[in-house]
Amino acid sequence: MSCFSRVCGQALVGLGLVLFSLGSTGAWGGEPRRLTYDGTLKLAPVVLNSAGDMVFARHENPNLVALFRLKPETGQVERLQPAVAAHQFDPAYSADGMWHCHAMSAGSPQLVLVIQRVATGETVEFRPREARATARNPSFLPGSDRIVFGISDVQGHQIASVNRRGEDLQYLTRAAGTNCWPACSPDGGRIAFGSSRDGNFEIYVMDADGSNVRRLTESPGRDMRPAWSPDGKRLAFVSVRDGNSDVFVMNADGSDPRNISRHPGRDDYPAWMPDGRSVLAVSTRDGECDLFVFDVD
Repeated sequence: MSCFSRVCGQALVGLGLVLFSLGSTGAWGGEPRRLTYDGTLKLAPVVLNSAGDMVFARHENPNLVALFRLKPETGQVERLQPAVAAHQFDPAYSADGMWHCHAMSAGSPQLVLVIQRVATGETVEFRPREARATARNPSFLPGSDRIVFGISDVQGHQIASVNRRGEDLQYLTRAAGTNCWPACSPDGGRIAFGSSRDGNFEIYVMDADGSNVRRLTESPGRDMRPAWSPDGKRLAFVSVRDGNSDVFVMNADGSDPRNISRHPGRDDYPAWMPDGRSVLAVSTRDGECDLFVFDVD
């Protein structure tokens, strides 16, 4: 089953008011700070700037998943592209904020990449070749014009890249299993990703050209969705190694993994806050799904 099929099987609705202070920090392992209170499912948040503005996917109506921008200082939420009638997933931005990319439903193929120059709104698409193919989880590679993403196509489930014109497809992995969730390091030198090539989903890292692949985690539960800290020294990721979906943080070499969420509910989709000391995640608590910030240090 593709990631697209799993996501579309979920019921996603609504968003509530944000009550959040960017300046608040606490000790690692303390109570997380709740940003939203509507309790509806949310997906793949990203933090855009030092002000903590966020973009994520939510269900605009029962038949449409769309992208929204949240301004924590005011609680304002606005839809990014209200004229788009297709499903939108997996928002990503270049480090300078000048480029945006996301996955969009297209029928055949199932999901394409939409690449947009933010200032002008000009967009291009990358369309996988196979009718049931998907392109997911884009990540801009700093210091280049490349966008790295997961692709399910004629080559299987691999990591690939295209340029910002949606051209020059290059495969970075050609491995067994499913290879997905690529995350480019802030210096543009490495790509962390998840892979089931050894029989269980673990976190791996490779050089930006696909060489020098190293396995970072080894646990009986799935390890997924790596996210680099702003200084490139740590990775946040999701793991079920403790019997529940939790957010972990480890050093960039895979050492010292720590569970920072420690809650019986599902914690998922980690993204670092600009201070590098806390992690944003989607968390299910008391039957409600909202955005929370977890302190790391």
